[in-house]
Amino acid sequence: MKKILIALCAIISLTSCRAFKEEFGKLGDEWTPVVICRYDPPADFVPVTEEYLRENENLRGFISIRELKALYTNGPLEIEGNIWIKGRIVSTDVTGNIYREMYIQDETGGIDLKVGKSSLYSEYRLGQHIYVKCEGLTLGAYNGMPQLGLKADDTSTNEYETSYIDSQPIIDTHIFKGIWDTPLEPEVITESDITTALSQGFTGGIWGKLVTIKGLKYDNQVFVLFYPNPNMSHKSTNPENRVFMSDKGTWGIDTWALSKPGFVGFLRSGAWDTAEVGSGATRYGTGSILKTPAQVLPKDSKELDSFGNDAYITYKEISIKYATANYVSHYFKLGNTSVQVRTSGYAKFADTKLDPRLAAGSTADITGILSIYNGAAQFSLVNEPSVSVVINE
Repeated sequence: MKKILIALCAIISLTSCRAFKEEFGKLGDEWTPVVICRYDPPADFVPVTEEYLRENENLRGFISIRELKALYTNGPLEIEGNIWIKGRIVSTDVTGNIYREMYIQDETGGIDLKVGKSSLYSEYRLGQHIYVKCEGLTLGAYNGMPQLGLKADDTSTNEYETSYIDSQPIIDTHIFKGIWDTPLEPEVITESDITTALSQGFTGGIWGKLVTIKGLKYDNQVFVLFYPNPNMSHKSTNPENRVFMSDKGTWGIDTWALSKPGFVGFLRSGAWDTAEVGSGATRYGTGSILKTPAQVLPKDSKELDSFGNDAYITYKEISIKYATANYVSHYFKLGNTSVQVRTSGYAKFADTKLDPRLAAGSTADITGILSIYNGAAQFSLVNEPSVSVVINE
């Protein structure tokens, strides 16, 4: 192992990496190295300038991110006209917690750019200046959070008002890379800042920005939503294929998220046998995860038919059969205000345990991208918890 690390360091140094940090995140039964580097710009990188955009892309001026958000009313808006925004990158997908998207911010707010590519950190750097030609893109929301992407697709599992910008020619038409710059420092915000932004909803100035919230106290509760068969329809209108676990403490979950092995492990342990299948006003009873779709759905219904042969095995067995990694939201409190810390099961630190001092009552200062989700504040960690979550003794 030591020889491997030495070799990695040698390779990194040859690619002009100025700083090297290796952390280990446990994924299943294997330890996988996570290499986090800050690179020098490649020799052939030529940053786009505003002068270039005026001469070649018909740039006439910029509006602020807040002004762009203000265009949104009651649904997705396909943007017309010569509208541009600019900002600095404040997110990275190097840990896997933020995936196929990046956040940019200016002095008025932040926004989620749905750039549908992986390993964005190899092309875009924290602090880099970005220019976005908005014409032809769609401004939308996901449970209240501003997003900029393409027009939403009509797939049965899509609950977004936008789709990914995943074609390189389309990316190159709308997103232009400016100079590399020093990464922005997080803005320290207060409970008052959060409640004010929540009252403003979609246009709140702190959504999509890199922030630090100090003095958060763990609320010993999680929010977990998973779909027994994620390949089937699982919108909010499909309660027969949704399982919520948000009203019973932590359900034994003491990691930041659930990798696939972690998810399956909890299912097989019996810790979730009292979980309820359902959504909204349609619920199938405590412990319905141990029942089959045929037991809880009307006979000859299209919902039952959609399960095929799986209709006669339990939801628990279906969940194990089609298991994937899953997000977990851990609830924290700042005064009387709730803040969720949402972490992806695909993050390299998904199986990292929460510091036991949190459950014991210690407060924490947490840094990440702040978003709004169904009228509540929600964090996405940019870095691993050992960096992003500072425990106050």
